[in-house]
Amino acid sequence: MIYAGRMDNNYTLQTVERALSFLEYVATAPVPPNIRDVSKALELNITTSYHLLRTLVARDYIKRDEDGRLELGDGVAILAQNYRRHESVEQLLAPVVQQLAASTLETSFLSLREAQNVVLKVLVEGSQRLRVAGLYVGLSGHEYRRAAGKAVLAYLGDADRKAMLDESLATTPVRLRKAILKTLEKELPLTASRGWSADDGQTEEGIISIGAPVFGATGSVVGAVGIVTPIFRMDKSPEAFREAVLAAAAEASRRLKNVGVRAD
Repeated sequence: MIYAGRMDNNYTLQTVERALSFLEYVATAPVPPNIRDVSKALELNITTSYHLLRTLVARDYIKRDEDGRLELGDGVAILAQNYRRHESVEQLLAPVVQQLAASTLETSFLSLREAQNVVLKVLVEGSQRLRVAGLYVGLSGHEYRRAAGKAVLAYLGDADRKAMLDESLATTPVRLRKAILKTLEKELPLTASRGWSADDGQTEEGIISIGAPVFGATGSVVGAVGIVTPIFRMDKSPEAFREAVLAAAAEASRRLKNVGVRAD
């Protein structure tokens, strides 16, 4: 019988269902099973199980070790990676920001590079009674003084850095602009060498922000994660805060690399 032009929810291919069940069983088994384990669990005869196994191995969805134990193959990784590509970078990295806020108890953020701006995309408020106000998703500008902006600027090529600074400083008086650029000539190499940036009261007195760069699948900087906190709390354990931010940035970069997201 030929089915054309319609989808009947009650019509399925038994062989495909069995192959998917086989794959799911291998994926969820507490220890790598052998073919007889799968045959017994799915109530399939051993001949059918071997047919399914040969097909799945040929398509690289299952791999079999020397002891006959079965594990997922690289074909599954390709499916997973392409599934995850449909997530936005914000969705993919939001859990990293949430974890950073939970571990530090401070307001945490993810900012991403968009053209010549570094735009705040994910914001998770801290759980401290005294928190920093005034931040919002969509915040951009003043990249030369914001921690997220400096974390990105430090890892841009000369042309891209100049373009971002030209945009950021467009309305700044010439004399002040020269002073800012002179300061950045020393600060940005330091940021690149230590791996983190700081906005130490430059944006708002008494408030400090720490940011660390996030890198995309090709290794280019795509944004930054970090925290914002009153300076008096940062002074109590600066090293712990910096380590938490650096760890979050490393995890964010790892996630982008693992799923092949070309945010850059």
